[in-house]
Amino acid sequence: DLAADHDGVLAKAFAGTKTRFCVASFTSDWLFPTADSRAIVHALNAAGASVSLVELESDKGHDAFLLEEPNLFATTRGFLGAAARARGI
Repeated sequence: DLAADHDGVLAKAFAGTKTRFCVASFTSDWLFPTADSRAIVHALNAAGASVSLVELESDKGHDAFLLEEPNLFATTRGFLGAAARARGI
């Protein structure tokens, strides 16, 4: 539990980060539900981090990220492409 390692405050785990984050969640993921992803996003926001959240509709459960998921691929391409352009790559 990342929060447990930081006095129970998840935002402290991300304090001072300069990393940009893209959090992707699948609606049918029972192991890591969207509520957990939203908690991470809230913690990142509290830490002042740059974060985006995308919730992807799927009926494939926890393993959806392992399958051909065009919306996940498009999101990842867009996020990485923007990061590359920001760095002149």
